[in-house]
Amino acid sequence: MPPLGNALPSAAERCPDKTALVVEERTWSFQAIDEATTRLARTLLVNHQPGDRVALHFTNGYELAVAYYACFKAGLVAVPLNTRMKGPELAYVLNHSGARVYLGQSSLYGEIHQTRPSIALDDFFISGDRRPFSDVADLEPLMNGGGATELASTEVTLPRVTDDMPAVIMYTSGTTARPKGVTHTHRTLGCLARAGLDVAEANGREDDVSGIVLPACHIFGLSVLVSTWMAGNTVVMIPRFDPPFVLEQLQRHRVTIFGALPVMLNALLHVPNASSFDISGLRACFAGGDAVATELQRRFKETFRVDVTEACGMTEVQPYACNPLGARGKVGSIGLPAPGATLRLVDEFGRDVADGEAGEVLVKSPAAMVGYWKDPDATAATIRDGWLSTGDLARKDADGYYWFVGRKKEIIVRGGSNISPLEVEDAIYQYPAVREVGVVGCPSSDLGEVVLAFVGLKNGDSATEQDIKDFLAARMAAYKIPERIIFVPELPKGLTGKVHRRTLKEWAAQG
Repeated sequence: MPPLGNALPSAAERCPDKTALVVEERTWSFQAIDEATTRLARTLLVNHQPGDRVALHFTNGYELAVAYYACFKAGLVAVPLNTRMKGPELAYVLNHSGARVYLGQSSLYGEIHQTRPSIALDDFFISGDRRPFSDVADLEPLMNGGGATELASTEVTLPRVTDDMPAVIMYTSGTTARPKGVTHTHRTLGCLARAGLDVAEANGREDDVSGIVLPACHIFGLSVLVSTWMAGNTVVMIPRFDPPFVLEQLQRHRVTIFGALPVMLNALLHVPNASSFDISGLRACFAGGDAVATELQRRFKETFRVDVTEACGMTEVQPYACNPLGARGKVGSIGLPAPGATLRLVDEFGRDVADGEAGEVLVKSPAAMVGYWKDPDATAATIRDGWLSTGDLARKDADGYYWFVGRKKEIIVRGGSNISPLEVEDAIYQYPAVREVGVVGCPSSDLGEVVLAFVGLKNGDSATEQDIKDFLAARMAAYKIPERIIFVPELPKGLTGKVHRRTLKEWAAQG
């Protein structure tokens, strides 16, 4: 598998003037993107070396795409930062990854600025309005050329990048309180992109236009960028999820391949006069990140005359299952094993289960992560004998299609975003009046799940639901903050003294 950075010079040689990237009304050719990424790669290598981690803190757009591929060309490791994270969360990721450089936009840098003294990092660069942060270096010259650093970079030769070198570390919530750094190499990310081309039936096509509305700081969005440029086709990066704007972009640019979370597809359906938008150019509309209701799929096709193709994956391996395009799939299932992937369903003792029975999904795939950054214990617990434990429960039917049953892990998936109950509990525990807390997911028709917290207060202390929500607002992303906080005298516990989450879920279901 060639290193990821090779895709751009290859496309620039074949079709230099072809549009590589569209952001709103601006366009860039493959030649322009190739030159910009090479320029930034060389500039970064003036003071850094292959293997160093580079934090990327951007919304979808030109800067994020160029920064990714500059890292790929330079042998640097991209560490994309979730744009919804708060200062303490960002500081943890930056310090744990050992990032040496921060590239970001001024509108997001404020969260970094608040916790900068606690961040062990060499260089900060931001784009946009720098007036509130005049002490931070300007990213513009690095991106577009100019200045002493760029002159020095002309003497830098790009290194030989091999496919076993780390390409990206993506931090994702897990069963631990702290997010884990999922590490993909050039090979695994390249195999992931190849699988994406296969499921989209995009190999050999020269007219595809891929729309990315999912944040490219997540694996779903990044995989679309990598697979599309690998094929030498056009990417439309949609910088924000505003439903009417998204439909307008899909229509204006005649997008042919699109992926979204179920909650996003549902929002598109609720745009006034949604059916007046012509997005019939879509030949592949993928949905994943959460269960995709059959009613949602039916209504989407009825409104837009476009089939929804359900897939299933995770940051560690994306996707591991996917339906065939169009009416050939089974609505309600997560489909067949993805190209290159082998699946097993096992019981709690690791024994294969019979067809029709639920078991945990194990995956063996060349697109699977190589491990968790600086966490050998978590890696060993997740990957055994080459099989990656997903924590997902599914059953297989007689035709070989897989049907999602639930999650073995306690992860809460709100609108496609993973939330660790332990992370939320740790934050709530910091509130002075809190004695104990248990966090679970509660079903939601709009978001799949929402966060619910059961809190026991210290004797003699008091607090309101809003008090705790206000406390959390400065400590974590808004989507992690509980929808409801219910005060109870005492949390239910098992024999070992651990909080009994199953009982909490029952309480949540009872309202």
